Amino acid sequence: MKIWSRPPIYTLIHGLTGIVGYFYPILLVLSVAYHFLQYVLDVRFFVFSGTYEDGNSLEHTGVKLLEMACGYLIAKQL
Repeated sequence: MKIWSRPPIYTLIHGLTGIVGYFYPILLVLSVAYHFLQYVLDVRFFVFSGTYEDGNSLEHTGVKLLEMACGYLIAKQL
């Protein structure tokens, strides 16, 4: 599965979710639960295009969570 062929806006949003999640932890918890649900259901939902695709992987979910973690760590250093 190609996880890198997505618009950069999604990377930005995951990072911003981590930053905002530092200040509002419930957002971080809900976002992690949402990505876990996508993984369990084996789908990916794209907000900006309003579409979804079958297929998800631990690698794909891990990358999204890592992007959020990076945002969280950035906020922690501010």
